[in-house]
Amino acid sequence: MPTRPENSPVQKAVILSAGMGTRLGELTRNLPKVMVPIAGKPMLEHHIEWLKTFGVREFYLNLHYLGDVISDHFGDGSYWDVEIHYHSEERLLGTAGALHGFNSFLDETFLVQYGDVFSRLDLARLAAFHFERDSAATLVVHPSSHPHDSDIIELAGEARIRHIHHKPGDDRFGNLGNAGAYLLEPSVLDHLSPDQREEDFCRDLFPRMLAAGETLCGYDTSDLLLDVGTPERLAWIEQHLTSE
Repeated sequence: MPTRPENSPVQKAVILSAGMGTRLGELTRNLPKVMVPIAGKPMLEHHIEWLKTFGVREFYLNLHYLGDVISDHFGDGSYWDVEIHYHSEERLLGTAGALHGFNSFLDETFLVQYGDVFSRLDLARLAAFHFERDSAATLVVHPSSHPHDSDIIELAGEARIRHIHHKPGDDRFGNLGNAGAYLLEPSVLDHLSPDQREEDFCRDLFPRMLAAGETLCGYDTSDLLLDVGTPERLAWIEQHLTSE
């Protein structure tokens, strides 16, 4: 595991935890998808422990489906020596809309990670890339083997994002897919819809920011980020971790 930095530039993370995980079938009948166990512990616990090694100390979790299962397990986070804050959504607000619940807390650079993406992202390298480019939003991207089922990120020079092709994507614009992790500045919140309607990062918020002239960059990495939203992918990551 990485060594915790003395002064981490990123201390806050939003982990999207509201989804039901229908693709996992019976595994999520009584569990939110982020609580499905991997190598003996909930997936969400892996996220918290990994990000903590990079200096993240404040976690913000949006809840909807069986949210009590999550809050009962993690409480205030003190067992893991972190702070955990929750916001329950009566109706799903979407990936970007989830930020509304934490507006008053997200006053510095923060990470957003999809809860069903198992990650071994090097957050320190991502942060260095982000700050070097003075980016308002940096999207982690990686080559996708299924571009027609992905958000495709089209890059220009200096890793600036030219266009975002919301899924179903189009491989005419390359195969760099959205990996489900973003490093964001608080200014991103200014582009959220004020009426708190449901909205998605790649369909709504990021295109709105591009149209406004904001700097968005794509961070292409070989770090492990795997959507484990199907039984097959869940089995693969389980085998990968137990063989390490």
